[in-house]
Parts: sequence; structure tokens; C-alpha cells
Amino acid sequence: MKSITRSPWAKFVREYLFKKILFSFFLLFAFSFPAFGSELSLTEYLSQVKQANPTLRSSTLRAEALDHRVDPAGTLDDPFVAGGVDQIPFEGGMGSVTRYQISQTIPFPGKLSAKSSVAENRARSAKSDSETYNREITVLATQAFFRLYYSQRALELNERLKQIVESTVVSTKARYKTGEAGHHDWLLAKVELSVFEIEKLRLLREQKTIQAIVNELRDQPASTAIGTLSPKFSSGELKESELPSLENQPELKSLEFFVSQAENEKKLAKLSYFPDFVIQGMAMYPSPEMMEEKSNWGVMIGINIPLYFWRKQSELSTAASIDKEAAILEKRNIENRLNTESLDAREQFKTAKDVAALYKSTVIPTTNLAVQNAKSGYAARRLPLTQYLETLKVQRTQELEFLAAQIDVELARTRLKELLSSPPLLRLAPAKPSLFGGGAMGSASMGSDTVGMGRGMSGPTRKSKGSSGPSESGSSGMGGM
Repeated sequence: MKSITRSPWAKFVREYLFKKILFSFFLLFAFSFPAFGSELSLTEYLSQVKQANPTLRSSTLRAEALDHRVDPAGTLDDPFVAGGVDQIPFEGGMGSVTRYQISQTIPFPGKLSAKSSVAENRARSAKSDSETYNREITVLATQAFFRLYYSQRALELNERLKQIVESTVVSTKARYKTGEAGHHDWLLAKVELSVFEIEKLRLLREQKTIQAIVNELRDQPASTAIGTLSPKFSSGELKESELPSLENQPELKSLEFFVSQAENEKKLAKLSYFPDFVIQGMAMYPSPEMMEEKSNWGVMIGINIPLYFWRKQSELSTAASIDKEAAILEKRNIENRLNTESLDAREQFKTAKDVAALYKSTVIPTTNLAVQNAKSGYAARRLPLTQYLETLKVQRTQELEFLAAQIDVELARTRLKELLSSPPLLRLAPAKPSLFGGGAMGSASMGSDTVGMGRGMSGPTRKSKGSSGPSESGSSGMGGM
């Protein structure tokens, strides 16, 4: 037996099984956990947001809940069934009658279909609102993703420039020892290093805040590692599918359903002037003590009389008419807003593309040439340290501005694709490129202080939809008789 277990064949089998188990654990780990902390593309991030964002999920669930209320709205009220003892004498006599009865309210023709249409349009409007939430969160998530990518690149450039300045400090110190440079140049270079450290701390703090927003949108703890972002910048023109179209715009669709809902509510309010019907069937069985009485049955038909119509039906009809008129005006306002937004978004896209092209073709090459000249001038001692450092900082700032311009193109593309009447706006690129001599040392900021995260998450633009519809005045069961 020992010879078998120690044989080369048995050793080979053990190693094979061990490797197979190890490989299985690797596959399980690789496919069971999302790749947080690794490279993350915008497509992957948006997929995570759309799967996990609580606002999106809740809006979808609310739309589903309203959809399940359509059938009950168009269904008859439950019949009323009762049974009891009747005709019991207070004094003298014996016996009693056992009574059974059932009643069913039948609304005036048209009321049930109107109620069903109101519920159906309300559900469709909620579904369109959910699509609007989807667009808003897509825009916000795209902005947060690119804002974090911008922050990561700013830190990289800060570190790269810091290393250049560190080498400059060494050379300045060597010059100072040989008497070729003043003491203040050396001190100035050391102070500049401290400025980069301060800038790094500010960038790290900003990065943590944006990282928390990125995680919040995908329903993850604020400190969850995100890893390196890998966005793709499109250089082409807008595709036909990316051009804004009002035909499938969810905000407009929601209002169209809201107008239809108001129309049906008005119809229902007019129908409420007409009575509902109640049919009641009865059966009576006398007790054995009532020898002379016989079992009998009966049928009754009744109606509800809209007796207080000037306070109830009339007011409900007026309210429904006002709601419909308000919904039509609201729809027109959103149409106008969307047309303006579409035009503005197209112009933003065109301008962002032109700005990015200008940086790529003119600003960046010219600045790189200026930096090379400044470097050679400083090495030949024809350029003071301050001007050399300022040139380096302007180059760094313009590289970030070029990146911001590229991001603005992507944000404008998203704004067009996910057209909203009032989108949260974000623009990173400055109005004009940073210039040489534009300020004292340290004035060139790596971040953009004017950039925020927009208005933050908000619901669909239209909030009113406040009509509760006419109250159901119908009654059922014995109360109606």
C-alpha cells in the first residue's frame, strides 16, 4: 500500500488535484467580486451605477407599483354579503327570521374605464420619470468619473513637476556653492518645493471627496478603492443616435401621459354627476316556531343620488379642468426649455471641440517649445530661476487645461445624448489658456476652483403633478341602499 501512495503516479495525481483546486478558487474569486481597485472604464462604472444606485432602483420600483394598481382601478368593488336574524318580537310571540343578503355596486357606464385610464397614465408617467432619473444620474456619474480622472492626472503632473524642481534645487545649490547663483535662488527653489507639497495635500483632499461621490452613485462605502480610471476620448462627430430628439424624450412623454391622465380625470369628474347602481338580493328563512311564515326572497335595485353636486361634483369637475390646462402649459414650457437646451448643448459641443483642437494644435506645442528654450536658457545662465519655474508651471497648467477641454467635449456629448430640460452642468476648461507672466509664482492653480459637481442629484425637472384626482364618491354594499 505504501508503495502505491508514494509512487510517481500518485504524486502526479496529488499535484494535479492541488493545482485544479487552486485554479478553481482563483476563478471563484475572480468572478465573484467586482474589480474595485483595478482599472475602471466609464462604461463599467455606468453599468455599476445603473445596477446599484438607490434612486434609480426606487424610481423603477415605484413605477412598477403604480403599474400594479391599473387593474384594481378598473375592477368593480367587492360585493357586500351579510347574514343575520330579523323579525324578533320585543314582547310575546316566538320565532325569528334568518336573513341573507348580497349587494353589488355597479358604477355608471364609463366610470370604471375612466378610472383605469387615469391609473394607467399615472403608471406610464412614473415610468417616464424613472427614465428621466436614469438620464440625470448618467450625466452626474459621467461628470463624477471625469472629475476624478482629472484629479488623478493633476496629482500625477504635480509629482512630475515636483521631481523636476527637486533636480533644480540640487543644481541651484551647486551654483550657490561655486558663487554662480545667489542664496535667495536656492531658498526660492526650496520654497517652491513646499508649494508643491501644499498643492498635493489640497489635491488629495479633493480627490477623496470626489471618490466618495463616485462611490455614492454606485451605492458603495465612501472609502471603497476605485483604482485607475481609463476613459476613452472620442474624436469623431456626433452619431445620429447621439443627436437630441424630442420624440423619445422621457420628460415630454411623462407630461403627455400626465395630460392624458388629466383628461380622464375630467371625464370621470363629469361622469360623477350620474348615479351608481346597487343591486341587492335577499333570502329569508323563518324559524320553525313561525309555522305560518314561509321562506321567501327578494331583489332590490337602488341608485346613489348626487344630492350635493354643487359642493362635490361641480368642484371636482372644475379642479380637473384646471389640472388639465396646467398640464398642457407645463408641457409647452418643457418643450420650449428642451429646444433651448438642445441648441445650447450643440453649441457647447462645437465650442468644446474647437477649444480642444486649439490646445492640441497651437497652445501645447508652443508652450513645449517655450519650455525647451527656458530650460536651455537657465542651463546657460541667461534666464533667472523664477522665469524657468514659472514656465514649467504654465506648461503643467496648460496640460491640465487641455485635458479639461477634452473632458468638456465628452461632457457635452453626454449632455446631448442624455438631453434634459435642466441638466446639472459641469465645465472644466477655463475661458482662455493660462499665459506666461500671468501672475506670481504659485499663482497657477492645478485645480479649477470654479468647478463644482453641479446641482447634485435631483429628481425629474417637473415636480408638480400634484393632482390627486376626483375622490371616489361611489359607495357599495348596504350603505348605498
